[in-house]
Order: sequence, then structure tokens, then C-alpha cells
Amino acid sequence: MANSTKELAELKAYLEKKLEELRQEEKILETMIKLVNEALGSSSFVKASELVQRHTEKMEQEKPAPSTREEKPIEESLITAMQSAEKLARVIVYPKRIEIVFLKDFNINTPPFQNFFVRRLLEGFKRQDEDLIARGEKSPDEIITYNIEEEEGTLKRIIIENYGDKGRIREIKGSLRWTLNRMLERT
Repeated sequence: MANSTKELAELKAYLEKKLEELRQEEKILETMIKLVNEALGSSSFVKASELVQRHTEKMEQEKPAPSTREEKPIEESLITAMQSAEKLARVIVYPKRIEIVFLKDFNINTPPFQNFFVRRLLEGFKRQDEDLIARGEKSPDEIITYNIEEEEGTLKRIIIENYGDKGRIREIKGSLRWTLNRMLERT
């Protein structure tokens, strides 16, 4: 028994020493990672947001005019008012883009369009895509982009490129329905 107790005490001392060495190594590794991140940040490293901006500008320059596209819609639906069934917008889904055509005059500044639909939903999707790009799970040419067309403050059309999957289509349509019905209450 005395022999076993001595061996256990030696084993405990060894394990404690090893654990302390590993903690020291962890601190060194964290410091090294911090230094590498700082070096990357100050060198020619391009942040994901800058990469996205460059790509968006490039895509805008290379984008063909909508009339030259020969894509066929894969889905089309109407957004209607909950109370009156009035037609508010048409949503046309193509393989790589969604077009929202407004059938009723809505002011671009009527809440909650900017705060909810644009900033929370569309910009939220954009942030998700930027995170995926930064992790290497998505290429920069797959990031969601959108263009809001208006005339003198009246919404005419929104084109959403690289919308993603069917889940995002449902979320865009549902959020648009909610947003337009809230906007309708304020007019």
C-alpha cells in the first residue's frame, strides 16, 4: 500500500507539472495568434467587408441590363393586404435573383421599411454571407446584394441578387408581407 501511495503521489506531481506546462503553452499560442492577427491586419490583408465592396462594385460594372437576361422565373407570387386583399407587390423568383415589383405606392421612408426590411433582413443576410466568406465557406461572388429602385421617394422595385436558398425566399416574402402591411397602416 505504501508503494502504491508513493506512485500515486508521483503521478499526481507529474500530472500537475504537465498541466502547468500546457497552460503556459496555451498562453504562448494565444499570444502568437494575436501577433499574427495584428500582422495580418496591418499588412496587405483585405477585410471581408472590403473584399465584398470590391466584388459588389465589379459585379455592378459587369452586370448586364435586365432586358438582356433570358432567365425564366421559377416562382411568382403576390403580396396582398391582410385586411383588404389589395395587391401590394409582385415577387418574381429567378434562379439567382428575386425581383420585387411594387403595385401600390409606398414611400421609402415609411417605417418599418428601412429599419426592418432593409437593415435587419437584407443587411442581416449580407452579414451572414460576409461571415461565411471570411470562414471560406462561401465565395465572394455568392454574397447577397440588393438594389432598391425608387422615384421621388416612391418604391418601384427591389432586385435581390444571390439570395441563397428556399429558406431565404420564404423569409424575404414573409418579411415583405409584414413590412408592407405595417406600412399600409401608416398611410
